[in-house]
Amino acid sequence: MTVRVRYAPAPTGDLHEGGAMVAVANDLLRRQHGGAFVLRIDDTDDERLAEGAVERVCRDLSWLGIAVDEGPDEGPHAPYRQSQRRALHLAVAERLVGAGTAERLPDGAIVLPGAMQDVTIDDCSRGPIRIPADELDRTVLVRSDGRPTYHLATAADDHAMAITHVVRGEDHIVNSARQLLLFAAMGVEPPAYAHLPIVVGSDGTKLSGRSGALGVGVLREQGWLPAAVVDWLARSACPPITALPAAPADVLAQSFDVAHLGHGTTRLDPALLATLGRDHLALLSPVERIALVRDRLAAQGNANLERVIETLEPGLGEATNVLAAADLITGITETPNLQDVGEGERAAAAALVVMRAPLPDLIDSEAAAVLLGKLGVGKRSVRRVLTAADHGIPLPFVLAALTRDETLARAQAVVDLP
Repeated sequence: MTVRVRYAPAPTGDLHEGGAMVAVANDLLRRQHGGAFVLRIDDTDDERLAEGAVERVCRDLSWLGIAVDEGPDEGPHAPYRQSQRRALHLAVAERLVGAGTAERLPDGAIVLPGAMQDVTIDDCSRGPIRIPADELDRTVLVRSDGRPTYHLATAADDHAMAITHVVRGEDHIVNSARQLLLFAAMGVEPPAYAHLPIVVGSDGTKLSGRSGALGVGVLREQGWLPAAVVDWLARSACPPITALPAAPADVLAQSFDVAHLGHGTTRLDPALLATLGRDHLALLSPVERIALVRDRLAAQGNANLERVIETLEPGLGEATNVLAAADLITGITETPNLQDVGEGERAAAAALVVMRAPLPDLIDSEAAAVLLGKLGVGKRSVRRVLTAADHGIPLPFVLAALTRDETLARAQAVVDLP
C-alpha cells in the first residue's frame, strides 16, 4: 500500500504554527513511507475565503521544505479545490439518497441520519475512541441552497483521492466519527485516523492571531531556518522525536511514530526554538552560513562586507537565526555612537590608539587575541569602544574584521569625548 496523506487547509488566512504542525506531521509520515503528500484546498465556506491565501500557503509549505506531490492545481485527481469538485460531491449525495442511506428534506437539503449506536474511531495513536451516539445527530451533506458541506466534501474527496491516512488536530475527533458514518453509508473503506495535540496560545485557547500565533511568514522574516522551524513543530507533534539532537526532516522522519503522537494541548516553546535555531545554524557549513547572512546584509552596500562576514563567521556560534547573526555583524559594521563612557572605556580607547596603529591594516583573529592581551584593559571596555555593546561576537574576530583605520577612528572618537 502506498501511503497517501493530505493537508487540507481552508484558505481563510495565513498559515500559522498550528496548521504548520499538522502539515509537518503529514510530511514526516509521507517521508517515512515514501508516500505522497496531497495539498487539497477545503474552500467550501465561501464567506470566509481570503484572497491570496492559497498562494501564501503554497509559499510557506515550500519554505518549510514540504514537497507537494499533488495539488492544488495539478495531479491525477485534479481539481484539488473543493469548490471545483461540487458535481462529484453532489453525485455522491444523490447516490446515498437513491440507496436510502440519506434523506432529502422538503427544503432540498440532504442529510445523513444520526448514529443509531456509539461510533468507535480506531485512532492510530490513541487506540479506540468511542463517541456516544447522542453526540452524533444527523449530518447535513447538502445545504438547502445546493452547496455541499464540509463533511460530504471531505469524505468524498478522501475516498476519490485514495487517501490512506488522515492526520489532523484532535479538535476534529467528532468530525472523524461523522465521516466514518458517511464512509459506511458510501460502502467504502475509510482512511486510518490519527489526531494531533492542539497548539494553544498564551491564553490557553486554540492558536489564532488573537492568542499569539505568529504565522510561518513571520517566522521566515525573523530569520529562522526552515529546518529549525520544522524540527520545533515536529517535537510538539511527536514526543519520541524529542530524544534526537537537532536534525533535518529526513532524519526526524525515521523517528516519527504515528502510534505515539502528542495528546491534549501543546504550547510551542520559544526557548526551544532558539536552541534548535542555534543548533541548526551550527549544522550548516561556513559557506552556507556566510551565504545566508550575506543575503540579509546585501542592502548595506558595504564594499568590505564579504571579507567582514567571512572574518566574523566563526564567531556567530551564539546566533539563533539568520537575522540574529546579521544583527551581530551589523553591530560591528555600523559605527557606534558611544556617549556615556567611564574610565574603563577611556583607558581602552587610549590603549587601542597607541597599540593598534603600528600593526598592519588587517590582522587575523590570532594576532587580535595577542593584541587584546597586551592592552592591559578590560575586554568589556574594549567591546564598548568598538561596538557600543556589552556582548556579542568574540573580540578577536571583531578586531580582525575592522581595518586599522576603522579601529583607530572608533577609539579616537572616545578619546576625544569631553
